Amino acid sequence: MISVPDRGRPELRVRLAAETASVPGARRFVTDGLLEWDRPHLVDDAALCITEMAANSALHSGSPYMQVRMRDLEPGIRLSVEDDGALIPLPAVAPPPIESQGTTGRGLAIVSVLAKSWGIEERVDGRRIWADLAGDGVEHDVRPPRVEYGDQAMPEPIVLPADWVTVRLPACPVRLGLQIDQRLDDLVRELQLIDSDDGPTPPRELGQLIERLVTRPAFARHMGRRIALDAAAAGLEYVDIEMTLPREMASLLPELLAADNLADEISETHQLLTLRSTPEMVSLRTWFTESIVGQAEEDADPVPYEEWARARGDSRGEASPS
Repeated sequence: MISVPDRGRPELRVRLAAETASVPGARRFVTDGLLEWDRPHLVDDAALCITEMAANSALHSGSPYMQVRMRDLEPGIRLSVEDDGALIPLPAVAPPPIESQGTTGRGLAIVSVLAKSWGIEERVDGRRIWADLAGDGVEHDVRPPRVEYGDQAMPEPIVLPADWVTVRLPACPVRLGLQIDQRLDDLVRELQLIDSDDGPTPPRELGQLIERLVTRPAFARHMGRRIALDAAAAGLEYVDIEMTLPREMASLLPELLAADNLADEISETHQLLTLRSTPEMVSLRTWFTESIVGQAEEDADPVPYEEWARARGDSRGEASPS
């Protein structure tokens, strides 16, 4: 399902996992939106501000999700990051000068310098940090945020740049999906630690390749994992997973699938600690790949895993309990 903004409602919104892995996705989202709005002169300041605002949410909110939004205030824009963190309100005092701070804790001071105005809205269900950018090149003094208090926010639909897409993976097996995700982390870690000059070992380049292929769309993967973890905590066996990403990133997934399959082939030969994938894991990650690529590149309809597996004649069933 694709939502494209128009000039009658000039606002873009995306929901991401409130994790540091989502920060590059937030930056890419804002950059793509500004280029679509023909505002390239705002990209540098906006990318820096949204990086710091999203990182603040990821590191300090305690929230599982955050919503990044960009509103057109022609000729400027308003950036905001919302979450449902339950921390105490941020102090309404100016942070110390940037030059007196270390490498952490500088984010909101940077936003204050770049933004024409900025503030924090505290609500009963969370917090929204916002910043207005004028694009006039003026740097401001470090100022405290304008603190406001509001009511509970109403859910709003995702609105994306034209070259982004939300893909849906309906009725995904929760436990099996998390097993695949954990194995991928374990595989990258082990391949990166291998000394390829000491005997017959898998090429370290394979680990580097897999890591590169995983890193670019990491924000989408972490969103899927967050949904699966929430479902597991609720005792659910299946869950509908939605992930938002630029369409062109879907082209990385077939290459990742091939590299993952190659790692399976060499796992026993080189006695990796990371076990070979089960047939059920191979089947599910193939469904992941075909579903995301089909929806991103061809606007295909989402198909539940079990239905897809039956149509292919794939074996079905999660890994047996240990």
